[in-house]
Amino acid sequence: MGIFAKSVTRLLHFAIGICLSCMALFVFANVILRYFFNSGLTWAEEASRYLFIWLIFMGAIVAYKDNAHLGVDTLVNKLSPKGKRILFIINNILLLVTMALCVDGTWKITLLTANQVSASMQLPMNYVYVSGLIASVSMVAISAYNIYRLVANKLGDKDVIMTSGEDQEKVDKVISGSAGGVRKL
Repeated sequence: MGIFAKSVTRLLHFAIGICLSCMALFVFANVILRYFFNSGLTWAEEASRYLFIWLIFMGAIVAYKDNAHLGVDTLVNKLSPKGKRILFIINNILLLVTMALCVDGTWKITLLTANQVSASMQLPMNYVYVSGLIASVSMVAISAYNIYRLVANKLGDKDVIMTSGEDQEKVDKVISGSAGGVRKL
């Protein structure tokens, strides 16, 4: 799954970049048109809003896969390796269940909005809501894969702490220099 995950992550980064570029272009063009020509693109604000929604959900998938979401790991750092593994499983099960509920909800709202269209672009609204469904399904898959890797002993002790490596290095640096004095991060 390593090559597949890297390919999907690369694709998501590319799509996020496209969404961000289009949003900036649409908003900039609309500002210029309104300021200098007293007119604007009626669809630009709506398109930017929908691109932003897609950008957020794609970014959430990437952040969850990379353990880049905000988290407090004070308790986890104090636990034994076995305790860390148990808490990791509990955390991923809770996330899996929560995201499964989100899958159900986003599936229902995607179906409900199949016949609705947006005001200015006349875009079917289920194109907007399916972004939440894709993100939820992706996060369910990531949680299930995390649980599988832990049960199959494919995760080390440092992998069960859900913080990025950079944050852990800063914590380790502060802890190792705790003999006295003021330290800078």
